[in-house]
Amino acid sequence: MIPQDPTENPIAQSDAVTPEPRRSAARTIARNTIFGLGAQFALKVASFIFQVLVIRQLGGEEFGQYSIVTAWVGLFSVIGDLGVNQYLAREIARNPNRIKDLFWNTVLIRLVLALVALIVTAVAAYVYGYNTEIIVATIIFTSSYFFQALLAPINSVLTGNERLDLTSILSVITQVLFMVFAGLFLSLGLNFTWLAVASTLNMPIVLVIAYRMVKKHNFPPPKFHITPATWISLIRLGLPFAFMQLALSFSFRVDTIILSGQVSDLEVGWYNVAYGLIFNILSIVTSFSTAILPTLAREHAIDPDSVKPWYYNSTRIMIFLGLPTAAGITVLAFKLVGFLYQPEIAPAAIPLMILIWDIPFSMYQAFCGNLTQSMKLEVDAARIFGSLGVLNLALNLILIPPLGILGSSFATVITDCTGSIQYYILLRRKLGSGIRFKSVLRIIAAVVLMSAILYLAYDLHLLILIALGGLSYLVIVWFSGAFTSEERGQLLRITRRLIPVRTT
Repeated sequence: MIPQDPTENPIAQSDAVTPEPRRSAARTIARNTIFGLGAQFALKVASFIFQVLVIRQLGGEEFGQYSIVTAWVGLFSVIGDLGVNQYLAREIARNPNRIKDLFWNTVLIRLVLALVALIVTAVAAYVYGYNTEIIVATIIFTSSYFFQALLAPINSVLTGNERLDLTSILSVITQVLFMVFAGLFLSLGLNFTWLAVASTLNMPIVLVIAYRMVKKHNFPPPKFHITPATWISLIRLGLPFAFMQLALSFSFRVDTIILSGQVSDLEVGWYNVAYGLIFNILSIVTSFSTAILPTLAREHAIDPDSVKPWYYNSTRIMIFLGLPTAAGITVLAFKLVGFLYQPEIAPAAIPLMILIWDIPFSMYQAFCGNLTQSMKLEVDAARIFGSLGVLNLALNLILIPPLGILGSSFATVITDCTGSIQYYILLRRKLGSGIRFKSVLRIIAAVVLMSAILYLAYDLHLLILIALGGLSYLVIVWFSGAFTSEERGQLLRITRRLIPVRTT
């Protein structure tokens, strides 16, 4: 049993919030989301272009091997953290004074876990039967965990203090440095293993920048202080977050691992080309989900009912954005893949047409996962993610042997659809109803009409089709009654602020 008295256990969970002037939740979330979206958009555009170049340089088969390495490392990455960083960020958001007890204990725990993760990941790859190049790349990747032992807690401090703008900057720097090093190695004709080198080589540079950043913005690490006797308690408190992370790793990675034993490396490459496109879209959208976590944790501690409108409105926005994205890319999948990649990659359009429907479900799950953490429902979320991990594993084992990459695509969508249903039931029980399903039905009708327009105009250039689809969807939704007059007025006011009108 976890002690409940903080004087008996400094790691014990505390609801106490240090009195301070109350910050505006809307303003803080907006700032973090704007910085997150801006940084992620710029970063993902650059990363997307870079990934296209990597695939063209490596070819489908070698890109498949690189995808196996990243999937294998991701599958075991939970060992290097065990949820202690997420717990650290949540506790700092609820009570900034907790940093004194938690920061250096988290760093030392992560250093120990980094060594364990490296050994387990490499040995497991050898036992599974991967070749030497994949095992070496795996070891290089996991060596970055030693730098992450300090870098990740620094990020948690910034997250807990609601400075997602600064974590976004660090994310951009990390990716830019990776692309610089990786681009250099690829230009020299080196193989995929050197992409692993590039992902580790940037860590010490980012760590120095991060440390200077937190000191400059008055979030310096506290005086060195550790209490090893509390480490077991800290790990135990982080386990619900670890289970969620493990389930997510299964959802994102286990399909590639199973595919690697069933199909060729080229087919693994096709699948991960499609999956990479989905992941790039999701990583942009989920910056909002990340932005809400520390702020709503604070708001929920003060006024639990304050999170309700954020849930209702955010869910409708995700439906508004996710459904047309899925439908549009389904219609244009072959044009999109043919526009971006060489003919060898063309079959990736088929799994893309299936996987793209994971977008609305994954958006909703990412949001709900962070919302439940804010509401201290991480145990319920861990149960959901745990069940999804088991379901995803079972579906992949059943569907991949007869269907190959199509089976793994269906498994992904079915799993996340199931997760969305579970989260909806949980949050409806906790927050009540308020999503307005009549509005959702009107959005669905607009998506169907937009898809028909794209299908009829299919012979046009891809970029023209994208513009046509977006414009037609917005017009149809605007006049469909999906938004109330008040919501349309808010959208107009936001638009006027973003696009100043000159008067003569």
